[in-house]
Amino acid sequence: MKHQLQLLSPGAFQSMAAALAVAEFGAGIQVMGAGKDGGRDLYFEGPLTFGSTEESAGEAFTGYTVFQVKHHAKVSDSPTADASWLWGEVKKELDAWADWDKKDPRAPLPDQLIFITNVALTPVQNSGGHDAIRKNIEAYRAKLNNASRDVDDPDAVVDKAQRRKRIAHIRAIRFWDGNQIDALLNANAAVRRRFDAFLTASDVFTFISELTGNVSVKDSEPVLLDQARTELLSDGLVYFDDAGDRDNRGIPVHEVAIDLPATFPGGGGRSTVLRHVLERGDNILARDITAVDGPRHIVLTGQPGNGKTTISKLIVQAYRVAALKGSTALAANHDAVLAGTEAVLHKLGHQLPRHRRWPLRIDLAHYAEERGHKLDESLMRYVAERISKRSNHGTVTPAALTSWLGAWPWLVVFDGLDEVTEPETRRTVIERVVEFVNNAEGDRCDLLAVITTRPVGYTENIDPSSFETVALDDLTPEEAVTFGTKAAQVRLRGDEERIGKVTAALRGAANDENLVKLLRTPLQVLILSIIVDGAGTIAPDRYSLFSDYYDTVVRRERNKPTMVRTLLTKYEPFIHQLHERAGFLLQQRSETAEHSTAVLTEPELRDIVWHILDEAEFQPDGHHSDVLDSIIKSATQRLVLIAPRNDGFGFDVRSLQELVAARRISDAPLETRIRRLRLLAPSPHWRNTWLFAAGKVFAEPRAHEHQAVVELVETIDQGAAERIGVHLPIGPELALDILDDGMARAWPIWSRRILAHGLHVLDAPSAFGLDRSLRILLRYADSGVDQRNAVARLIRDDLTATACRLTLASASDMVPAIERDLRVHERTLGLGLVLDQIAKSPHPASPRVDWGALNDEIDTSPYPATLDPVIRGAADALEAIKNEVFTAAHQADLVTCLNVPEAAEVLSAALAHVLPGDVALFLQLRSVLSQRFRAPLGERILA
Repeated sequence: MKHQLQLLSPGAFQSMAAALAVAEFGAGIQVMGAGKDGGRDLYFEGPLTFGSTEESAGEAFTGYTVFQVKHHAKVSDSPTADASWLWGEVKKELDAWADWDKKDPRAPLPDQLIFITNVALTPVQNSGGHDAIRKNIEAYRAKLNNASRDVDDPDAVVDKAQRRKRIAHIRAIRFWDGNQIDALLNANAAVRRRFDAFLTASDVFTFISELTGNVSVKDSEPVLLDQARTELLSDGLVYFDDAGDRDNRGIPVHEVAIDLPATFPGGGGRSTVLRHVLERGDNILARDITAVDGPRHIVLTGQPGNGKTTISKLIVQAYRVAALKGSTALAANHDAVLAGTEAVLHKLGHQLPRHRRWPLRIDLAHYAEERGHKLDESLMRYVAERISKRSNHGTVTPAALTSWLGAWPWLVVFDGLDEVTEPETRRTVIERVVEFVNNAEGDRCDLLAVITTRPVGYTENIDPSSFETVALDDLTPEEAVTFGTKAAQVRLRGDEERIGKVTAALRGAANDENLVKLLRTPLQVLILSIIVDGAGTIAPDRYSLFSDYYDTVVRRERNKPTMVRTLLTKYEPFIHQLHERAGFLLQQRSETAEHSTAVLTEPELRDIVWHILDEAEFQPDGHHSDVLDSIIKSATQRLVLIAPRNDGFGFDVRSLQELVAARRISDAPLETRIRRLRLLAPSPHWRNTWLFAAGKVFAEPRAHEHQAVVELVETIDQGAAERIGVHLPIGPELALDILDDGMARAWPIWSRRILAHGLHVLDAPSAFGLDRSLRILLRYADSGVDQRNAVARLIRDDLTATACRLTLASASDMVPAIERDLRVHERTLGLGLVLDQIAKSPHPASPRVDWGALNDEIDTSPYPATLDPVIRGAADALEAIKNEVFTAAHQADLVTCLNVPEAAEVLSAALAHVLPGDVALFLQLRSVLSQRFRAPLGERILA
């Protein structure tokens, strides 16, 4: 059987080479994996027999044998060209082994060197590829042995002698070429089965039972095919223009998606999400044979509107298409999606995944809500039930899926972790996901898992040994214009005049320093394009952008000859109130486990409208009942932003729900608004709503209100012992969020105070989350000379006495790579040097960790005797963190103490003796507090 080795990625081929070497020579083969390996992809120390067959005993090797894997990405139809490529690779390696004069020459030298390649060397005697390379190797050795040309150059004589000596140490150079790999795969069926996803014929769903070797799984074949075909058409839709699009038309994700930019902690190597995930997925990821070092799975973080769900749908769709391509069980609509997805991947610079994986996308909010009290059950059971519901061909069991996972590679995208807010539910959901991944790894399954979430509130750092964190980056202006143009072409099909108008407006915004910051996320670009299409003007802040979008949709509805037009003409203020109250209630409701994907039922929506009309002294049960009925009837189609959703009513875009919730919060006197903002500030669930509410303040020219918000941020950690605010402040992070939002840009007096407070993120003893903070600071510094100078000056003047030197040193190391990622202006370069100078400048001694002083502080604090058990329990919990024996019971003791104000004050004062210098304690307490921050707040906001 001839295998299509060209389908394997370099990493997958290296994994296959390793698996074959282990099968042939035993477990003594050491696999080095990817990265700098000193020329050793694999090696073996001791006797081995190379090239043995039934007819031949093979060569007996002793000593140290090195294997080098050479994968040719573009194997051609010309054996001569392929052999020439391979000789070029072999010569590079021989030159590297021969080099003795570099700082760190390769060592130890191998006694035998074996090249493993997918290039098939022709066996024709003398002229074939195999003999041609052997002759080249002999000529290479002969050239080193010929010193006649170097007699007048003593240095050359020495150099050649040293090189000759090193190459002479390599007694034998041999090859496993593509022909030999074919033979070895045929002889080692167990190895070949690990690579079925690369090598099997395309119609995967016809051969599931054959691939698993499990006859009982055969019943699952039509169910899995049904699931893949159905979700190809349904899960592959996006609804980016639904707010205001009354036909609620879903758009195939391949028509609108772009490859979003991605960055990695510490900066450097800005890539794209598709490239990173597809490259990762094209490797074998089974733990025992993978060539991927380090974490294999991905946590993808992104700000609101960054396109996390859209890109996750495109990733899953790419793998669905790869799995279904070639199937005869497809309709014309399926074929259209296959062709469209493959075409857009090609346009984005990618191809279909070579390593076909069975794909799943799990909406974690739906999972949390649907399972409810059953979250203690395995995630695989949930997957089996969900797949079975989508099929008319029976059910698939968890056991069958587990067998399928063991035999075939999977991709599972766990989308929307940030929408699982309730602390206990979130903890359990994360446990189920990690359990799923760990079980797959333990069973040596080939699984790629991707989790998406917002970065604010993501403090769990999920299993860093298995998951790497990748962050969605802001669009560049060029990327924003490309996406906005593409979206306009889909929305305005064929209307070239309007498309041209939108494109021109986007290009104008990209060149306007006041507007370019609005082009950072796909959602904001889309909203901006809809505003300009509706003849609106663009305000240079995020709150006004979203607010103007709402107004644009209202204006568009007023111009349509529908019932909504009549309602807006007569009752527009009440329609606005309906949105605000509904948005707030949904945002409040989604804090709980039962309503992660919150919607309003029709009776609930009717009740809200009834109260709005009643408060205005209408008669909703009498003379004006027709108004109530008309509003509800309109909502069953679409009423501005409120639309049917999941058997109820809600908002298609969460950021728009958060916008109107912010308006509801802001409908109060200033003192009340500030109280509400203080309450909501620690909560990740309410952070985007908080920013919209603060943005509304800065969108209006009222200096005393601006000052009130700034002072709130500056003082929010004072008197906050219940969350140890003095030592674990949220104010600096909140200040940077405001700075990044851009709401205070037009007011230097406030933006500089906000910047000064935000810089105190560098006071923390840990660099956890520092990458995001530095990106915000560098983006701000890059927005103008004044801003750059302000950042540099405040670092020098304000941080000398407070900043943690280790954190400053980490920041100075990270800044140059982040500057490259952000492509900052030349004037911005050098902030890393400023940080480095401060880190190295004379400063007070580093904070001491004095546990004795902590206990003394507690012993000498005047507090009622009744609180002693509470405070001592918390102190014991701190000791448990120090001794790495922290349990759920210890966490409960800490929380109990923090819930009692007087006890929390004592604990906070005692922590001053240890927390500033203890990184492990700092991170653990952050984790505990992050769960407190997720506690539901909705019922307290309007009280």
